[in-house]
Amino acid sequence: MSLSNDKKRLIQPFCAFSVMALMVCSSLVSVAAAIGAGNTFEYARAYSEAGAEDGRVAHAKTIVLDINGVRKNVLFAGKTVGELLRVTRTKIGANQIVSPGLTAGVTPFMTVTVRDAKTVVLTADGKTEKIKLACGKLTESLRMAGIPLSSEDILSVPRDSRVEDVDRLTIRRVSYRQTVTNETVPFGKKTESTKQLAAGVTKIKTAGKNGQKTVTKRVKTIDGVQSGAAAVSEVITKQPVDEVTLVGTKGAAGTFTDEAGKTVAYKEVFTGSGTAYTAEPGALTATGVAAYRGGVAVDPDRIPYGSKLYVVSADGSVIYGYCTAVDTGGALEDGSAVVDCFYDTYDECIQFGRRDVNVYVIA
Repeated sequence: MSLSNDKKRLIQPFCAFSVMALMVCSSLVSVAAAIGAGNTFEYARAYSEAGAEDGRVAHAKTIVLDINGVRKNVLFAGKTVGELLRVTRTKIGANQIVSPGLTAGVTPFMTVTVRDAKTVVLTADGKTEKIKLACGKLTESLRMAGIPLSSEDILSVPRDSRVEDVDRLTIRRVSYRQTVTNETVPFGKKTESTKQLAAGVTKIKTAGKNGQKTVTKRVKTIDGVQSGAAAVSEVITKQPVDEVTLVGTKGAAGTFTDEAGKTVAYKEVFTGSGTAYTAEPGALTATGVAAYRGGVAVDPDRIPYGSKLYVVSADGSVIYGYCTAVDTGGALEDGSAVVDCFYDTYDECIQFGRRDVNVYVIA
């Protein structure tokens, strides 16, 4: 059957409109089916109220709306989180919080979270203020609130706390920085014996010179205040020069090494039993001076009063050290002891006891 030109002109626009309508409906149904047919009404409403460009479903975005853990998909063609909540008729109570914020832009497949919230007094970064935090895990709630928290930061409550159990929270910021400094390396001291000098005479052979090193440290600060530093590396940039002292041994019986590591020449050494004694403060010695730590009793016929001595146990375990002969006693005169060392207390005397000693006569 043939149609007039006027009828053709009427039918063609109608057919085109029908095809377009079918395409739009088909697109809407297919998107709804793909996401979940149970939410079709919400998709269509969110889409239409937000005003899709050119009336095409393809301009809408799929958004996940999470309300206190209940998640649903929303097809949305608007621009901000605030618009999304308005068109989905999601009401935000005074004790609820939205993340991201209402003015944040929406992107495909993003999650918009609505949580019940609690007001917490927060002290951080030099200020104290009341903020709303989403109920749940504290660290997650701080992240949602846009409050940075590093693994090093110190919290006033355990990190695994829940916001529901927290009223006040203090965050102390921990940070690290590196410093590079130049430091002095002290020179060491050594002694060498020489027969070119008389016993007991010393002479500097080599002058000591300090070295230098570059030290890199990792400095820890808490809220801007340094709380510690650890060396990361040390590089010697100038080697130190040890001081060398010559010790005369001419006419000496030999040398010994004192507790400081110095080589010391001695004129004579007596080996025998050593004892210890004490006395009341102010008690006088045989030479008329008050007894004191470092004054020892000897046999003056063998070791003259005023002699400079060094006393050490024969096994080296106990060092009385440098001392002066100022006193005597019966045990010294009958030879049953070679030295009696004065201590300030009875307990120290008991610790020293009786033991074999070497008494070096220095001068």
